[in-house]
Amino acid sequence: MSKVILYIATSQDGFIASKDGGVDWLPQPKDDADDMGYQALMDRISTIIMGSRSYNQILGFGDWAWSDKKTYVFTSQERMLSQEGIHFTNEDVLGFMNKMKKETPEKDIWLLGGAELVKSFATENLIDELIITEIPLKIGEGILLELPYENFSLVDTKSCYDGMVQHYFIKNQSI
Repeated sequence: MSKVILYIATSQDGFIASKDGGVDWLPQPKDDADDMGYQALMDRISTIIMGSRSYNQILGFGDWAWSDKKTYVFTSQERMLSQEGIHFTNEDVLGFMNKMKKETPEKDIWLLGGAELVKSFATENLIDELIITEIPLKIGEGILLELPYENFSLVDTKSCYDGMVQHYFIKNQSI
């Protein structure tokens, strides 16, 4: 089965977004974006999973960047019409992932966010790897990334540009 990878950035005080869901506090990527492992992640994955608030926010950034990836958007709203490569679901995460096991994606799966969806995946023990980039900035309040880190082992930490630090965790085998 493909691995589910949470690749996400947090503020130094553990927030993934401001109180209103904004991410304008995140630094703009440098030309050498590979320093953050983004391109390596894109090479590993064939599927992206996200919540509807993340999806709507990403739509505001411009053209859809992942037309070569199958995307699933979890939403509790009325069923939205799927577009080419983008599918909407209101299934529970465990049922959805059981169906994904049968589909067998070609590569791994990127769990993009948001916080509620990540928490649901964590509760059901569906996340295999965490790649958490810590931005050296405290935003004071907002949407926290709430993860049971005790279910994971830290296997690598690397310093990145502008004081950012990236932590790489894998799920403990006994979980």
